[in-house]
Amino acid sequence: MRKRLAALTLTGMVILLFSFFFIQKTLYDSAIDQARAQMMAITYQLSAVLAQDIDINLQRVIDENPNLSVGVIDSNRTQISGIIPPHLIGDLFDAIATQKTDRGTVFCMHGNTVMLMGYSTLPQLDRIVVTYIPRRLLLDGWRQAIILHAALFLIVLTIMAGLSIWLWQRLKRQHLRAADLAEHFSDSENTLSECGCAILSWSPDAPDTAFGVRLNWPEILGLAFSDIKPTAESFLSRLSDASRAQLRGPLFENEWPANRIGTMVDMHTSADHTQRFYMMAHRRIQGTQETITVMLLETAEQQELCHPFETYLRHTPEPSVAVDAQGILRGLSPALEHLIGANIHDLIGQPFFRIFEAEDQESAIAAFQECMEHRDHERELIFRIRSQNSGIRWLAWHCIGPFDDMMFGSARDVTQFVENANKLRDTLDQLKRSNEDLEQFAYVASHDLQQPLRMVASYTQLLKRRYGGALDPEADEYIDYAVDGAKRMHKLISHLLEYAKTGGSDDGTEIDCNLALSEAQADLKSIIAQEQATITHTELPTISGDRISLSRLFQNLLSNAIKYRRPGVPPHIDIQVSVDPETPGFWRFSVRDNGIGIHPEHAHRIFRLFQRLHKDEFSGTGLGLSLCRKIVEQHGGRIWLDTSRPLTDPGATFIFTLRASRPE
Repeated sequence: MRKRLAALTLTGMVILLFSFFFIQKTLYDSAIDQARAQMMAITYQLSAVLAQDIDINLQRVIDENPNLSVGVIDSNRTQISGIIPPHLIGDLFDAIATQKTDRGTVFCMHGNTVMLMGYSTLPQLDRIVVTYIPRRLLLDGWRQAIILHAALFLIVLTIMAGLSIWLWQRLKRQHLRAADLAEHFSDSENTLSECGCAILSWSPDAPDTAFGVRLNWPEILGLAFSDIKPTAESFLSRLSDASRAQLRGPLFENEWPANRIGTMVDMHTSADHTQRFYMMAHRRIQGTQETITVMLLETAEQQELCHPFETYLRHTPEPSVAVDAQGILRGLSPALEHLIGANIHDLIGQPFFRIFEAEDQESAIAAFQECMEHRDHERELIFRIRSQNSGIRWLAWHCIGPFDDMMFGSARDVTQFVENANKLRDTLDQLKRSNEDLEQFAYVASHDLQQPLRMVASYTQLLKRRYGGALDPEADEYIDYAVDGAKRMHKLISHLLEYAKTGGSDDGTEIDCNLALSEAQADLKSIIAQEQATITHTELPTISGDRISLSRLFQNLLSNAIKYRRPGVPPHIDIQVSVDPETPGFWRFSVRDNGIGIHPEHAHRIFRLFQRLHKDEFSGTGLGLSLCRKIVEQHGGRIWLDTSRPLTDPGATFIFTLRASRPE
């Protein structure tokens, strides 16, 4: 630094000298040019005076300037008036011949004096007016200026020299101080080495380059410099697998949860030996440059740097607390402080339950006592706390311990889950009420429609009996339409009333499906005998459900199979049952017929309300399969059409699942 200061000072002085001489040269040239112009002006003025009066004495005209000499000569170099040294006349005519102008100036020597001579020719009078004066008289102003500039230059040089001397002294003191600091740092380095401490620094953008800082590395590992390269990659390769996994985010992938982390690590000092260190890592970002600094502190075997609960709370990412055997809050994690705010530190040393809402404090005390008594460790309890923005947060707490009379509580923020569960519960309640209202409305509407519909049907039938054949055939046809419509409306309302009633019972008794199937066959006895239908089945299981609903389920499936029979082919219905391979605890029922079948594209449509595929060929209301789906779903199962059955195999197969009976 001092050499740089000396070089800078010399450079400044050279620049000042060059500037001084350049300025003086400029001022000198300006003074000479001004003197030439002045001499030319005076000579021209005198030639004008001489042109007006050829006999005038020009020296008297310039009496106010006694240092200026004037003379008049002709073209033959003869002096007419004044005194002009002969050698000056020769120099004058040489200048006139060279310059070839009527007026001008020329420098010439008169003894040891440099003279500035001006001339102006008068060809009409054959006269030449000549003036001359010593040059030194014209440069008096320039000499005064150069003296002033020289004085200023000396002042500036003096100031610069003083400043350089002062800076030299300060640098000398800093050099001495740096030497003292270097000696001090050397002592500190020795102390850190004795304590088993190493400090490393590198750039995460270039981990394969040498360390920026390498203090006591790898000396504290007991390795020679030839055994390890001074790079971050070499250092990280010494970490154990567990430590590498723990530090993969910040040190390997440069993903830091915070700018500073601390943890215990294991490092390989040889192929078969591992040593434990406490490591503190810090990331510093300055502009676009990023630096990672690591401090390693060697620990003795079985040595911990701090109390276990402090280590746990410092490094856990979850909201956590440490509570002693008396229920006093002794510590908390940074995550909990971030959630609640810095004012939670005021509760340290007080009963821990005060961090919860008042309604949850008694439950928190009871849970703490159970944990201290080693009971119910696996249970998670949800308590509410108030966050720093005054909002309520739901935390699911799990206790750990006790360890050394210290109980730890770790929490997960489940606020979103609780809020979603509450919203879902409210939505389900609304859906339940809405469903009940709709079912009640359907029941009341269908029930109240029965009486006016019976009246319409009775009167239309009465018209048919009384006036049938008495009117024209077209009137009889209209009456038939009215009677048929009333019957169909009555049947539709009856089925709708049955659909609304289904599922209203909460009966969940054990039901033998064989008995439910027998009841359904008994209700369909006449149509089974009429169509010569055969029904076969395997042994059916016992399930938990409603007997009437299950009987109605079988009845609807059987009646549909008989209704949609193929012409000329007696209906055959086969019922099989097996354990459901997809849903444990359920039976899978299969109802297979040999009727006209259903195209797979209608597999979902047929279970909707009032959806009929054969409106013209077969009578019906479109509620049968909808009622089957409702019964199956209320028993926890599902029903669908088997679309895998090939079209070349006539008939349809319905599959549904029912929950098995509860175990004893």
